Amino acid sequence: MLFFTASYFPTNAQLITFKNNAKIYLVRHAEKLTGDDPLLTIEGNKRAGDLMRALKDKEIERIYITEYKRTQHTGDSLRIQLGIDTVHYLSDTSCIDLMSKLKANQDLNRTILIIGHSNTLPTIIRKLGLLDYAPADIPSNEFDNLFLMKFKKGTPSLTKMKFGEPSGASAMMK
Repeated sequence: MLFFTASYFPTNAQLITFKNNAKIYLVRHAEKLTGDDPLLTIEGNKRAGDLMRALKDKEIERIYITEYKRTQHTGDSLRIQLGIDTVHYLSDTSCIDLMSKLKANQDLNRTILIIGHSNTLPTIIRKLGLLDYAPADIPSNEFDNLFLMKFKKGTPSLTKMKFGEPSGASAMMK
């Protein structure tokens, strides 16, 4: 697993206040087939296993997944391995449903995993407190990014890591 660290600090107050013990892992769903609500490919199933191996000892207490099978299947190995609950949230770029479910489930001081999509993860990162997080959508061929948000005195920091086999631009650098 490769590690890349960068910190982004908000320019305004974040929408939710997380405690110092909160850790939020964020990942895009694994490689998928085509269609309206596709399943994972063989590579995607392997990546879901890689995600489970990368996070199984990180004390994750809950997994947030969207209504799409690809996010559900990406988190299934970890959910089963740890015997933990999942929470479904609506996949949209407003993140209103996700933010309300984080509050309702009192996950503001826990270690959680949020599985999203290439077009929603950057917005989720901003809504979690990194308001000046600049990257746009994650490229459609990248599935190996794993983000970790930590909070210190209410200030979030973000670490970007890689897991599993390289994909997209990561694969070309190999």
